[in-house]
Amino acid sequence: MSGVCCNEKFMMFEIRFPLDSTINKTDKGQKRSVNQSSSPATTPSLLSNYKFWLASCLLIVVISFAIQRQTIGKANKIETEKERLFTSDELRTYTKDELYLAILGHVFNVSSAPRFYSSTGGYKFYTGRDASRSFHTGKSTEEDLTDDLTGLNDEAVASVYDWLAFYQKQYPQIGKLIGRYFDTNGAPTKHFQNVLVSVDRMKKKEEEKASFEQKWPPCNSEWSHDTGRRVWCTDKSGGVQRTWIGFPRQYFDSSLKTERCVCVQNSDKQDGRFKEYDNCPSTSNECRLPN
Repeated sequence: MSGVCCNEKFMMFEIRFPLDSTINKTDKGQKRSVNQSSSPATTPSLLSNYKFWLASCLLIVVISFAIQRQTIGKANKIETEKERLFTSDELRTYTKDELYLAILGHVFNVSSAPRFYSSTGGYKFYTGRDASRSFHTGKSTEEDLTDDLTGLNDEAVASVYDWLAFYQKQYPQIGKLIGRYFDTNGAPTKHFQNVLVSVDRMKKKEEEKASFEQKWPPCNSEWSHDTGRRVWCTDKSGGVQRTWIGFPRQYFDSSLKTERCVCVQNSDKQDGRFKEYDNCPSTSNECRLPN
């Protein structure tokens, strides 16, 4: 459109300007003063219109070009930021100059830490693979250097997910590994959804635990070879600041299958979940337990 606009205006100028010139030449009988006054009145007007339309056309071309470059730039940026999908064979090639590893199917570039992940590093066995299970077990056997978390409980799975969060903060995530946790389109699989379910269950358990400990804080505890174990309550025991001290009681945590000491108030003495310690007064803030 800009090219057509300019050409049309230029042709109009070319046609009109010669006509004015011809009239001036043939009308020799007119006074010189008339010729001089009519020509200047017409020519500047035509030139001004031509310059205006030429400038407008050039401006339109420049703006169109700028918009086009901006659009292409955005498209290139989106393409660059798009995560890469790796196969297991591809990931295995990044163990020398470039160092990549995966955890729960998320691929990270750890080249900035060769002291850990190069062939001489202490964590070299993580490089070039997804060794998610090993992040929980801490072992480097072939049975542990796998992405299979089968058999691990919610707490263990959540601990691996915590490592994923750590890597996301420390290293650039550059892609996803096709396989157990992501399909060929990069979409999460059922296995990854199961990981998130375990993480969510653990989060709820921790919230319930925090709520429980606000009401019944853990006791302080110490052990010595000579005197055995001592448990006691203060207004800060268990890291819970409060206005009361409390009395030590045994509490069996069914979720962890363990027994622990908690501090209770007078109003909780009849709660069947809490048991008094043997040979310890019910109103004492401290109990000594034999070896």
